[in-house]
Amino acid sequence: MEDVALGGIATLGVGTGVSPVLFEDKILILADQDDGAASFLAAVSTADGKIAWKIPRKEAVNWTTPVIVESAKEPALIVPAMEDVVAYDPRNGKELWRTEGLDSNSVHTPVFGHGMVYVSSGFPKKIVMAIRLDPAKDQPRVAWKYDKGTGYIPSPILYGDYLYVMTGAGLVTCLDAVSGEVKYEGKRFPQPGQFTGAPVAFDGKLMITSNDGETYVVKAGPDFEVLATNSLGEPVYASLALAGDSVYIRSANSLYRIRQALVNR
Repeated sequence: MEDVALGGIATLGVGTGVSPVLFEDKILILADQDDGAASFLAAVSTADGKIAWKIPRKEAVNWTTPVIVESAKEPALIVPAMEDVVAYDPRNGKELWRTEGLDSNSVHTPVFGHGMVYVSSGFPKKIVMAIRLDPAKDQPRVAWKYDKGTGYIPSPILYGDYLYVMTGAGLVTCLDAVSGEVKYEGKRFPQPGQFTGAPVAFDGKLMITSNDGETYVVKAGPDFEVLATNSLGEPVYASLALAGDSVYIRSANSLYRIRQALVNR
């Protein structure tokens, strides 16, 4: 297999943040950069490494990882950006629809459910938007907006009927995923800290880990309650990973595996 050159990705000097997305037999690569003059979206074949398709984009530098969602009509690659939120057919790059953008830096990974995709940003403006995947003829594409509670780096999480967003200082807000109604806002953890990783969820609980390595177990739902606090004693900047019966934690110095039986004590 020969190497395929897609070109450099210019990010205003602060590095890239977009991960490749695997769809069927293609690897999708988003390369929005600098002022948008050289931005593109491309698909590389997993069989031979050749470029299956490549389309230009006009959006400025972007650090978000797009997501594949299944709507009533076809799969769609959702790409949020400062200027627009665009849905593409991941098989050929055809634009399916577009709506208003975040008007802020696009860093968070979108989440989806309830017939909607949720996009957000924390700088320079704080914004959360719920976007309908298949709106009725009399419905706007954007279902609701919320303009508080987000941080620059931590992505939101959708769990059950609720969307949770968090600031970099760990203030947590819970929104009704369908209506956008605020259930609680700006709730704090027992210890102040900074947060980079996104929350994860299991068994009716959220797990949120600070940069200091403190993992808070929070009751999922419309009432904020910290059920437990677990400390590693070393920095953690990555999101926790759940697989099988285990939680995997990548700290500054180690990779930890914690079995479910230990988590539930």
